Amino acid sequence: MSLQEKYLKNFIDDKVFVDIYTDQFEDSTFGFIVKISDEFLLLEQFTSIGEMNGISVFKREDISRIRWKGNDISTTEIFALKEKRIENLEEIEVGSITEILKSVSDKFGYVTIHIQNLDSGISLIGEIVEMDEGVIVINEFGTYSSLDRKMLMINIDEITKVEAGADYENNLKEIFRK
Repeated sequence: MSLQEKYLKNFIDDKVFVDIYTDQFEDSTFGFIVKISDEFLLLEQFTSIGEMNGISVFKREDISRIRWKGNDISTTEIFALKEKRIENLEEIEVGSITEILKSVSDKFGYVTIHIQNLDSGISLIGEIVEMDEGVIVINEFGTYSSLDRKMLMINIDEITKVEAGADYENNLKEIFRK
């Protein structure tokens, strides 16, 4: 077992609150690591002030640093532990990107897809229409301002992160289900 594997498994077993950095995308995310595979890491995520913010599934190769302990992280954890948690996150599959997309969609009713290598500011939120090993087709949710729905086909290899469960995404889902 590698040193990285050892620590990741300890973080899961001991429910250690961490701050995960993907420096190439200038991003940092707080949370509890729920599950790992050789390629992916599932995080129950919280904002910097400890509010529940859904889940993120990262490519492990994109993670540059993981920090734990310290005043900022410990204070955020205190608030995070007061939040209502998402149940049964361990049911989300993390073996392959298609398994992740399907299981996240099954649990939340939609997926948020990031293609950060192309543009780190883009997040594509929608319901999966169809998928194979090469592409995914989603019925995309528009923004609060546009409330527009579009169909979108995305190359699976371009996906860098999958998310769901945040308030913004959940609110969009409710708006478009009416």
